[in-house]
Amino acid sequence: MARNMNRETLEQKITKTEKAISRNREQYDRLTAELEDLHKKKKAILNEEILKAIAGSEKSYEEILSFIQGKTDTASREEE
Repeated sequence: MARNMNRETLEQKITKTEKAISRNREQYDRLTAELEDLHKKKKAILNEEILKAIAGSEKSYEEILSFIQGKTDTASREEE
């Protein structure tokens, strides 16, 4: 059988649980913001790597853009 609780004990447990939830929500929000920041930094690094690769490439801007967009020019490939 369930143990009987008096109203005061129940109120204390409710308050304690609400405080724990609040702390966890604050930690969740803080960690979510940190994760978002880390994703932004990663994206910036990836973008920088792509720009360096493009700058060092012998391909033209149009060739690179076509490749990225998934456009293929079979006529120019057949000539090679």
